[in-house]
Amino acid sequence: MNERAIPVLDEREFKAMMTRDPEALHRQPCIVTGYIERWPAYSEWQCLDHLRATFGALAAFAKAPNFVTNIRASLVSVETTFEQYLDYIEHPERVEQIYRDCWLEGDYASFKAQGLPLYCGTLRLVRAATDPLFDLLSPLVPEPMQPLNASLPYYYSLFNHLWLLVSLPGSLTPLHTDNNGTIALVSQLAGRKRATLYAPHDLPHVRNPTVGFMDPLAPDPVDHPTYQQAVRWTGDITPGMTLFIGTQWAHHVTTIEPSISVSFDVVDATNIDRYAASKDWARVFGERVARQPAVAAKLGLDPEALVACDPVIIGRRAMQAVLRASLAEPGLDSAHRQARQRYLAGIPVEPVSRTVDA
Repeated sequence: MNERAIPVLDEREFKAMMTRDPEALHRQPCIVTGYIERWPAYSEWQCLDHLRATFGALAAFAKAPNFVTNIRASLVSVETTFEQYLDYIEHPERVEQIYRDCWLEGDYASFKAQGLPLYCGTLRLVRAATDPLFDLLSPLVPEPMQPLNASLPYYYSLFNHLWLLVSLPGSLTPLHTDNNGTIALVSQLAGRKRATLYAPHDLPHVRNPTVGFMDPLAPDPVDHPTYQQAVRWTGDITPGMTLFIGTQWAHHVTTIEPSISVSFDVVDATNIDRYAASKDWARVFGERVARQPAVAAKLGLDPEALVACDPVIIGRRAMQAVLRASLAEPGLDSAHRQARQRYLAGIPVEPVSRTVDA
């Protein structure tokens, strides 16, 4: 198998690369040093007591592994508060007591058999781009990137696009590609993580449509007979580093040392067309609109016609209506206007009468 190290750049080098080639992140991953050390949250969020006091009451799930992307893999999970999860992080030997009667998938015995730590990868911190928490993560990206997240209606309510990740060594996020055509970033505040990535053109070698994604740590040549033809990109991230992952790059992340990370998704001028065409946000939005006839009618959609309609089409038509209404507002900021015009132009146009695929 061909292997390449993920290049490590400082801010100046990153700015020069992106100025020269705005599409660079979609061609190869990179790790950028330094800029997150200016975040107000950078030092504060390294302290578990601060995280417990700030986010402890939030409900979430902890799983081992974070999720599964292969039909041969298994998963165990618990329902938890973040405070309870941090108790586990500090005292993993007490997992049986901490999560007694909390198991949702599997049980303590199956957790022990799994041989992986629990990993809380579902903590939801924000639901709107205006949340003041973003002031603690500024600048979200280094120059010259210009995120359009705040210009996309319901971006943070339709999907979680910002995660606080506290993990023990061995915690695993299996190989996968992200929803919605976003650019993914993983910023390291404490500890060490190891990432393995594969380019979009190598996905046929590491993803079997019948079985799912390959395990890079234990490739199965039966399920993935051509995996050695793929280029495997690897790199470790340590405090002060941010890993940048382009659209549709498959990535696998393991925790090497006790870790605190912030992960988030970005849409900018290089991938807004892919975001607009995604079925992921459209399906979630369509299901939401279909459950609310009054909202559908307000958006110019016939509620009765939506009953047998594909949610993706409903979501796209509803978002087109939302965008057209916002573009008609005379006081709309010019940057928001340009982004929403691009978003509107990129949404596929389909008739509402099309039914759900059988």
